[in-house]
Amino acid sequence: MEILSEIRLQPFKMHANLYFVGNEKVSVHLFDTSLGLVMIDTGYPDMRDIILSNIKQLGFDPENLVAIFHSHGHIDHFGNTREFTRISSAKTYISRIDNEIVNGNLDLSWAKELGLERIPPFSCDVLLEDGDVFDFGNTRIRCVHTPGHTEGVMSFLITLTDGTVAAMHGGIGTNSLRSDFLNKYGLSFDCRKKFRKSLDRLSGEKADIVLGNHPETTDTKGKMLRIFNGERDLRDKNEWPSFLQFVESIIDDLERNDPTPQ
Repeated sequence: MEILSEIRLQPFKMHANLYFVGNEKVSVHLFDTSLGLVMIDTGYPDMRDIILSNIKQLGFDPENLVAIFHSHGHIDHFGNTREFTRISSAKTYISRIDNEIVNGNLDLSWAKELGLERIPPFSCDVLLEDGDVFDFGNTRIRCVHTPGHTEGVMSFLITLTDGTVAAMHGGIGTNSLRSDFLNKYGLSFDCRKKFRKSLDRLSGEKADIVLGNHPETTDTKGKMLRIFNGERDLRDKNEWPSFLQFVESIIDDLERNDPTPQ
């Protein structure tokens, strides 16, 4: 029997009109709404062909994209946005704050740290604010500003066609909270406090399925295997509070190993 680490992530239907179309490196989620396809995040630039192939494998046409939401302004989450808008009429969405990263005004895309060339800057069509709600026919997306990983991280609560709520924290990585990164770019250590406040705020939300913008953070591969093995329902109301506790432990570890200056 293959061990889990050797099994490749494949595109799959997660629940109702929610699909995973990313790969092992970065999550990309697709929603088949009554108004067209909606995507959250677009992956690294080198993931373009993989994502397009995954969408088609599930029986969808990328030209039917009508909206692309971004969790935050790091290159692994907007790397293919310009390409996808070239083949569709999709409007693009990001927080007003992190639009300053994708449009080139702030050099915080993480491209340098990853050794990647910056892609040509662009501005998104719709600049998100905390509490914004968007209805795509039978699917609703609610935006919650959760700063920390970047100043403009947006988390999403998505109500699917059957009323199930899928929740995504927009960014839990501590790479942009480390002292070396903060000092390099002259950023405030307050981002750590904001991160914790964001978790407190999200703890008041209810969710049935948890989405991660990186698959390892929410066991996307395990969910895929459960579906492929015949399980029909991934919903678990305990997953969201457990996930938030896990994220809290991540920031606790950071503070122990890299304390905030007093």
